[in-house]
Amino acid sequence: MPDRDILFEKLDNPQDIFFLKDHLRELYRLLDKRFMTVDFVAGITFDCDLAEVFQVTLTGNVTGITLKNPYKGRTITLIFLQNAVGNFTVAGWGSDVKITGDAFTVTVTASVYSTITLTYTGSAWVEIARAINVY
Repeated sequence: MPDRDILFEKLDNPQDIFFLKDHLRELYRLLDKRFMTVDFVAGITFDCDLAEVFQVTLTGNVTGITLKNPYKGRTITLIFLQNAVGNFTVAGWGSDVKITGDAFTVTVTASVYSTITLTYTGSAWVEIARAINVY
């Protein structure tokens, strides 16, 4: 990775411009990966190194959820959207996920969102927010 100090120094030679261009590409890549649409599968894995916000359209029941690549302080948001049919459920949280009231029930209304935000403490994912019936 090019020297980060180049962003704060005078650009004296043409090669510095290429380093700056590489930095800007990397920054754009990092910003661009904040949101990811995930294809539905019953046993879904969210790779937290790939995004911070994940959206999945429910076309069936989720029976297992894996949160991959945690680190202390990492926060992610999962957005579940019912398809045009609706009535699908989300279950199968790992034992390392601590949810308010020990349950997260998505709305079953067609074309409506449910979200949950979790932060990793170093040993567990802890719910910090949720929104249900988001139209």
